[in-house]
Amino acid sequence: MGQATETKNDSIPQVLQAIISNETNHALWLNTLSLLEHIGSRKILLTQSSEDTSEMILRHATEEARHALFFKKAARTIQPEFRSGYQNSSLVRGTAARIYFAKLDTLVRRNLRKVFPEEKTFTYLAYLYTTTVIEKRAMVIYTAYDEILNQNGSPIRLTNLILEEEGHLSEMSAEMFRLDPNASERLAQLEEEEAKIFARFWHQISEFSLN
Repeated sequence: MGQATETKNDSIPQVLQAIISNETNHALWLNTLSLLEHIGSRKILLTQSSEDTSEMILRHATEEARHALFFKKAARTIQPEFRSGYQNSSLVRGTAARIYFAKLDTLVRRNLRKVFPEEKTFTYLAYLYTTTVIEKRAMVIYTAYDEILNQNGSPIRLTNLILEEEGHLSEMSAEMFRLDPNASERLAQLEEEEAKIFARFWHQISEFSLN
């Protein structure tokens, strides 16, 4: 792939298949997914904890934390001795995973800051857009991953997790379109930029899968 700025979705199953063919790498991959869900949960609580915190936000943060725990436990399903935290040595390209999330967050905040100067609205919309873009990406990965797991007879399945992510996306979409008259165009633009950030991240994952 080199330093490609696009990642074709048909390359995702190939990389995932390569990862799960090695138990150690598979456990590290599951822990990496746990990290990303954990970062999402922590980010929600850090930015959205106020007197206006809604049921939707609390539910979303709780479910992200539960997803992080699900993936952490799944790593032990693959390797019973797996007890690691989020050290880079216990992840698939941990630094790249953290950079992906941070760059996406920066991208969204830079875009919105120019249009929504009022802090409360800006912070809420940043949460909605960042989470929506990253969860739409997660749906691509999780759907492909679940199919690979099924094909390989794995006891791990993502069916319920995917349904919960779909619910998040529906709720957040309604809020974005309520608050931002240009939500459709803005989301499309942010997804286009996210694709470039993701391609660099996935290049790192692809290289790992060849080990």
